[in-house]
Amino acid sequence: MSNNKKLKTLTIVAGAAGEIGTEFCRRITKKKIDCIAIVRNRKVVFESAFLTQITCDLTKEKEIEKVFAQVDFSKYQRVVFLHTIGVDKFEPRGYPNIKPMDTIPSDVYNTNVNTFKYLLKCCTRKIGEINLQRKSKIKFKIVIVAGSGDMYAPFVIESFCETKFILRQYIQSHIRMHPSWISGLSVNITSTITETALKIRPYADTKYWLTPKEVVAKSINLLTESFSRYKEVDIIKHSPNFVGGYYENNDLLYEKWSKETGIK
Repeated sequence: MSNNKKLKTLTIVAGAAGEIGTEFCRRITKKKIDCIAIVRNRKVVFESAFLTQITCDLTKEKEIEKVFAQVDFSKYQRVVFLHTIGVDKFEPRGYPNIKPMDTIPSDVYNTNVNTFKYLLKCCTRKIGEINLQRKSKIKFKIVIVAGSGDMYAPFVIESFCETKFILRQYIQSHIRMHPSWISGLSVNITSTITETALKIRPYADTKYWLTPKEVVAKSINLLTESFSRYKEVDIIKHSPNFVGGYYENNDLLYEKWSKETGIK
């Protein structure tokens, strides 16, 4: 990590080895902003004087506490926590007689919620302790990458959408507790070309999907933009084939997702 004392912002990217996470890290470090890239099984594939890679299993709270004990937040005026992790899956649930969702699958909950809340808890506590000791408080921005269709909670990915609502609630509750130094942002995107997405939907036509570079280019400035409280931003690539009311039409949802996943 750079020793440049003029640097005032630290960005922590959870899921840094993924396509979206890596692109964020690349753009952040090009701005000469210190970046902690959190990885688990794979490394970020580029090097920068402003990049520090940390290997950590974000589903394990004690491991997070141990790793982040060495991170000195006091050097910064702003800290951004960017969460880009989360498994989603196609859940037909007995279509056309759709069974109510009675629980969120453990893999969806663990990768979306636990990886977020454990690190959020650690960062908030450490920054809060510093802010109690000084007049000029560290500003802490909490950012998630979510879905533009989450508000509809389409049954085919309902558990994924529910976890993103949980993350939004965590952000807003933290803002209520510390309104003078915490703000939050949800970057809501449409389907994006990533390795994970293509594994889930291998037969999808990706012509009108976003690319990771498009997602990052349209949201990177929001990470350091000053605003109070909470904000949501939609990043959408419009398809001429989009049908109005799609998210609320179970027949269309099932037809499209079963075709794209190859699962009936």
